Amino acid sequence: MTLIRLIQFRAAYNLPVHAALENGIFADGGLAVEIEYTPGSAYLVEAVRTGRCTIGHAAADDVVCDVENQPGSDVFAFMGLHSGLLSLVGAPACPTMESLRGKPLAVDARDSGFVFILEKALRDHGFGPDEYELVEVGGWESRYHTLIEGKLYATLLTTPFVGAALERGCHVIARGEEMMPVYQATVGLAKRSWAETNRTRLVDYIRCYVAATGWCFAPENRGNCLDILERHNGLTGTAAEETLDSLLDPEHGLYPKAALNIPGIAAALDLRAGMGYMASPPPPPETYIDVSYYEAAIR
Repeated sequence: MTLIRLIQFRAAYNLPVHAALENGIFADGGLAVEIEYTPGSAYLVEAVRTGRCTIGHAAADDVVCDVENQPGSDVFAFMGLHSGLLSLVGAPACPTMESLRGKPLAVDARDSGFVFILEKALRDHGFGPDEYELVEVGGWESRYHTLIEGKLYATLLTTPFVGAALERGCHVIARGEEMMPVYQATVGLAKRSWAETNRTRLVDYIRCYVAATGWCFAPENRGNCLDILERHNGLTGTAAEETLDSLLDPEHGLYPKAALNIPGIAAALDLRAGMGYMASPPPPPETYIDVSYYEAAIR
């Protein structure tokens, strides 16, 4: 068995990872996968860059940020998980985009991840740069607690945190696909130096993840998927059903084959450049990815 230390956020979209672990898919591929949960995107990418963790699941823009801002960084994206599965959620007193004007808003990090989706949405609604404040608080779970505790007024959330926030009286202001119709959100990332010397292991990991995703999409496994969501995310009843439906949505859910969304990466780069965080025009998506491992896995 080869040990893979995987670092990821707490989120319902981890369903294929848990399915691969619990159904022996990773084990059958010769992999012993240990999971660590991250408090934020910068922590996650640093853990991979420094070699403390083997593989990470984070935003494509987190990869771009690290490559551009950390000298010597060789992290890259090798597969895609989904295009967002996120929503802009406002506090009970903030049901509309206009209600956010002048308010402090929670983000993971100021210069990476999904922050630019939020910032673009605000500017598309006529907000000037001085009409909102972005406060760094960390990952999905931290932002959820900040929102429901009334410390900040809106944030981007994914399942199961969106449903939990709605139960607390919060509001969905906009869905991810409404803010960014084309986007590559979460990707699998690793170090190029590790991948080059462990090519077989990375190919095995991708193959196992794709197989587990296919298992999740199989109708006969729906009950098992709901059970996984209950045990790992505390979801039951209607909340679990709706979460699973969103994960398996053919247009906006998990990528069934985990292929990188190249136009979505280009959109993320354009968005980052448009916000002034890299030169325009930005480098091509190929600067931050390597699809050879994925292509070998699905052959």
